[in-house]
Amino acid sequence: MPWVFLYARVKSRYMMKHPDKYSIQDRYDFGMEVIAKIRKRARTTTLVYGRDNVPTDETVVFYSNHQGKYDALGVLGAMDNIPCSVLWEAKKADRVLAHEMSYLVNAVLIDLESLKGKARGIIDSIELIKNGSNMLIFPEGLTNPEKGNSLGEFQIGCFACSLKTATTIVPVAIYDSYKAMNGNNIFAHVTTQVHFLKAIRHEEYKGMNKQELADLIKSRINEKLIAIEAGLEPVIQ
Repeated sequence: MPWVFLYARVKSRYMMKHPDKYSIQDRYDFGMEVIAKIRKRARTTTLVYGRDNVPTDETVVFYSNHQGKYDALGVLGAMDNIPCSVLWEAKKADRVLAHEMSYLVNAVLIDLESLKGKARGIIDSIELIKNGSNMLIFPEGLTNPEKGNSLGEFQIGCFACSLKTATTIVPVAIYDSYKAMNGNNIFAHVTTQVHFLKAIRHEEYKGMNKQELADLIKSRINEKLIAIEAGLEPVIQ
């Protein structure tokens, strides 16, 4: 393990053992330092668009398409250190350094293989959002890098996080993220994109059910992906 990752793991575990010494912001700031190091070592550059669409004076739930291991790092790293929790698949949190990273960003772990585990993860997320925490959610749940930039099915249960809290929503479209931290091109430099789309206020989705809200957000993300593919958005070759 490279020394920078070893240092990150040791310091993260120290923070976990001494939570009274570090605030959530302290943990998050260190997490962003670790993300910056991972991105550099992974030879990945992320271009960020629409950052002005991210409100900084209210709680926001971000819903993003999901492509691979790099997605959360790319989106969180694009937020200019605005603290944001992540709804994180429990199995993925068992990987090297992932357990520590999930702690640093105050993630909520969700067991996607259990109905009870899914419900618990959504309930915990709702409580965190009600307490003022931003939340990043990947409605597709599991990833499949082979699908590239195409969208998979959205799991509608996670949209209760917005319907139960009436918070502002910011859809996020990520592009070419599946190429980053991919064992098939480990030595290649990769450029990914993160697009923060126009915020959806509660007044716009008030009265919708989970399926209707899922369809609205999915359509916004899909429209952006189609525009990028059509050359209507900047794409790095």
